[in-house]
Amino acid sequence: MTAGVDEAAAVRAYSATGSRWQTGPGIVYDRLATELVAASPVEVRGADVLDLGTGTGAATRAALGAGARSVIPIDAALGMLQVDAGGRPAAVCGDARALPMRDASVDVAVAAFSLNHLGDPVPALRDVTRVLRTGGGAVVGAYGADDTHPVKDAVERTLAGAGWRSPSWHRWMKERALVVWSTVESTRATAERADLAAVQVEQRLVPFPDLDPENLVEWRFGMAQHAPFLATLTAARRVRLVAEACDRLGDCPPLVRSVIVLTFRR
Repeated sequence: MTAGVDEAAAVRAYSATGSRWQTGPGIVYDRLATELVAASPVEVRGADVLDLGTGTGAATRAALGAGARSVIPIDAALGMLQVDAGGRPAAVCGDARALPMRDASVDVAVAAFSLNHLGDPVPALRDVTRVLRTGGGAVVGAYGADDTHPVKDAVERTLAGAGWRSPSWHRWMKERALVVWSTVESTRATAERADLAAVQVEQRLVPFPDLDPENLVEWRFGMAQHAPFLATLTAARRVRLVAEACDRLGDCPPLVRSVIVLTFRR
């Protein structure tokens, strides 16, 4: 399969995940989005903000909480934009590589773990630069190569026993898309290819000491590679799989996410 086909399959999977995202992964991504918004290289308060790859709106809520004047949420997955649509700023279904926006139209752009779904993020980074006003800035979040936790294996083994198979788009994303961002060095190289200015890259560890094993399992169950499969099962079967995954996980260390943060300015 080509990168374009795999990217399209990922979009369909995220769209099908819909509200299940917020009841599981949301407990992790809301906090990560707050971290990213706080890392913006320019002031968010009073700014017009682009939330690129908004999903169910984690970075939008974080930006508004930080005092943004306005937020424009954009995502390719329509199903994610439809979650609580009435309680969020009006969103746009669009492609990160061809943003449906005027030149120099926002002060801040936030891409919270979205550009790592593209085979080549350079066109998207260049288009983000296009829509930034002079003096504006952007912050991009992705995952480090060492972003691991036992719950990932526990959930995949449990779901495999129930008939789940890893989608080809997810295998492609791990093997190709994620590695572009997996280290500080690879992220710097990506920024150089995109001709970005005033670049800073750092790795951060974000702890989640309050999440118990069931929270961790629900996080993974709600991911787009898993949620569409789980939606085909009965509620009772899903409850049993949660319990099985928790048993398989056993005593585990607290979740600590390893995040690569790229910031740049125009």
